[in-house]
Amino acid sequence: MDGDIELELASGSERGEYTVRVVQAPAGGNASGVFRLDVDRILERRAELESTVLASAVSARRTTPVAELPVRGVGQELFQALFTREVYGTYRASLGAAQHSGQQLRVVLRLAAPELAAMPWEMLFDPETESYLCQTEPLLRHIPAPDYHLNPLEIVPPLRILGLIASPRDLPLLDVEAERNHLAAALAGPVSEGRIELVWSPGGAWDEIQSMLLEGPWHVVHFIGHGDYDARSDEGRIALVGADGRASMVRAIRLMALLSVAVPRPRLVVLNSCSSGETGREDLFSGTASTLVRSGISAVAAMQFAISDGAAIAFAQGFYAAIANGRGVDEAARVGRISVMGSPDGTLEWVTPALYVRGGDTTLFNLKAPARPAVKERAAPVEPPAGTSANNAAGSAEPSSARIRQAELRALYVQACAELRTKHYPVAIELFDDLLTLDGGYRDAALLRASAAQHLERSEAYRHAREAEDAGDWTAAADGYAAVQDDPDFPDAAGRARDCAKRQRTADLQGELEYHAGSRNWQAAVDVAAELYALDPAASDPEGLATKARNELRRENDALRAAERTAQRTARQAAPAPSSAEGPPPEPQRRPTTAALDPRFLAAGGIVLTLAGALLAVFFAYLNWVDMDWWYSGGEVSVRFVYALLAPAGYLLLLIAGLPDRTERGRVTLAVAAGAGALLGVVGLETDLLWAATAATLFQALFGAWAGILAIRAPKTPALAGWLLLVCLATLPLMWLPGDDLSARAVVLTVQNATVAVGGLIFLGLALRQNWKDER
Repeated sequence: MDGDIELELASGSERGEYTVRVVQAPAGGNASGVFRLDVDRILERRAELESTVLASAVSARRTTPVAELPVRGVGQELFQALFTREVYGTYRASLGAAQHSGQQLRVVLRLAAPELAAMPWEMLFDPETESYLCQTEPLLRHIPAPDYHLNPLEIVPPLRILGLIASPRDLPLLDVEAERNHLAAALAGPVSEGRIELVWSPGGAWDEIQSMLLEGPWHVVHFIGHGDYDARSDEGRIALVGADGRASMVRAIRLMALLSVAVPRPRLVVLNSCSSGETGREDLFSGTASTLVRSGISAVAAMQFAISDGAAIAFAQGFYAAIANGRGVDEAARVGRISVMGSPDGTLEWVTPALYVRGGDTTLFNLKAPARPAVKERAAPVEPPAGTSANNAAGSAEPSSARIRQAELRALYVQACAELRTKHYPVAIELFDDLLTLDGGYRDAALLRASAAQHLERSEAYRHAREAEDAGDWTAAADGYAAVQDDPDFPDAAGRARDCAKRQRTADLQGELEYHAGSRNWQAAVDVAAELYALDPAASDPEGLATKARNELRRENDALRAAERTAQRTARQAAPAPSSAEGPPPEPQRRPTTAALDPRFLAAGGIVLTLAGALLAVFFAYLNWVDMDWWYSGGEVSVRFVYALLAPAGYLLLLIAGLPDRTERGRVTLAVAAGAGALLGVVGLETDLLWAATAATLFQALFGAWAGILAIRAPKTPALAGWLLLVCLATLPLMWLPGDDLSARAVVLTVQNATVAVGGLIFLGLALRQNWKDER
């Protein structure tokens, strides 16, 4: 049916895990999910749940008592397990679609896992709306079996119901006459109107029931008696009366064989007995109800718990009245539940009936015009009780009508407030409109309706802003978010507004950069790129335009300077020669024209020197203050390695970068200083080679100082670089000042190498600064 949301529940990949899949829904889609459910724990609570439901039949209440909490808790657990995020979204959308089309949403459960068939799904409780699902929507259990009856059975009234009562003497005795009178009273209206005919079997024995079935046709079989679920055989059973008057427990499959005697086979069976709806955990069709449906009965209404007489009568009254008025069996079951809810107030026995169907159509019968007119005697006036005036009796209808109207208004108000709380604003507005149409001054409905409209307007603005953001329309998105940024329902609106405004400004600057680059206005393009970098570094160079602008601007400046130099040279050549009296012009003072330092090799040399100095400082500090024996267990080799390879490599990288100056003399001095340091690493600090180590340090200091002085005097070399060379290379001989005091010597070496590490960091900083200048 178009109004059905069908959910297929099956076993998952491991124990306790299950899958749910939307087979069809009014809102469309194929949502699915995985959920976990502790089936064993819920089954262990069946006795507690049954006691809670039965106890509710004798306690009138106005609020939810503590005793109802087990039912509500299990119902909420089942609801939250079944309706996973995606499935719940489809359910809510389908509910809205069904309401929009004027239909009622029907929830159909396809239970493919046997243990799930034993769950009390009729307790499903929605915590958002704080309501039980089957109170407002038909809920049925679909049995996967072929549908032999695709069309409703055409019936010329009356609808024939065969009533069966079985009361064995070894089971709790039933008041047979009272049961008959109760059901007859429940069906008195449809029977008197000629729409239903109720015929009773004379007894509850097998042969008596078989004889009555042969006298058909029977459209419905209504059984009143005892039933149970045999856990040993995993099968439902019905108690008939044996030859000795004791119980004869009939398995569900045998009961189906008995019912097949009737021609045509009954379309509907109602099992008004204890536990007739209970299902086994291993075989999906072991329960009496499901076995009957699988074997050919179109629908079975059964009781999954023991049920009180009052609730059984109320369910039958509402159920059969709906059937007689042409309703489907699913809607009839919901009407029956509503009838149970009315007596007494607050009863929970409406969860006891469970409906099992096969096929897709739940309209079992098509009742044509009645064969005989309705009995008019039912309309005869009822005499008022003694002592009551006729006026009072006649006027009693008015207060009752007023109470019904107030109840309807309150129901609308509660439902509208529930939809408003769950932020379903269109539905809430529609419900408030209906309420205000009936009573324009009902409580605070007008204020709540205005609040719902305001929230809906802001929700639409937020939704449009999200759509604009997804489409890249940053201006519209920023305006939309700004309109709702003060609403606590949209805590992310302010941040999104700022982000969208930033994106729009970024897009504007990128467009301006493209414009200036296309016009070859490189200075303006560079200025825009700087502003763009400050706003968003990641988007500062679209398609390399900023880099191209800087390169072109640098090229233009170089060309301009070259032109100026050419013009100056041409002017000097064109100037008149000076007279001999004045003497020859003085020669201009020439300075070396060395190139700037290479920042790449300068940075590399700084990094290597930082690493070498830091390692040596740590080595000597550890040797002096932690473990003196480390020198003989591998420490000497590590120190000599750094002196012989790592430190000289750093100085050679500085040489390649252009230090101390780009002259042959400068390169030789720094190379000799680096080589002397490498020699120190080779000879080490052995006693017999101490003279060689001393000579190596002196050579490094001498040539290092010479290289530092050359770097300080070089015109295009930063003087700081020269001073660093001088300090790092010329201070090494200080290690000999402490003499034979090895501890003091280790302190001097720790400080000297820490100085080298700091110098390496400064070289790295000079390289980064040089690179930044080159990019500018």
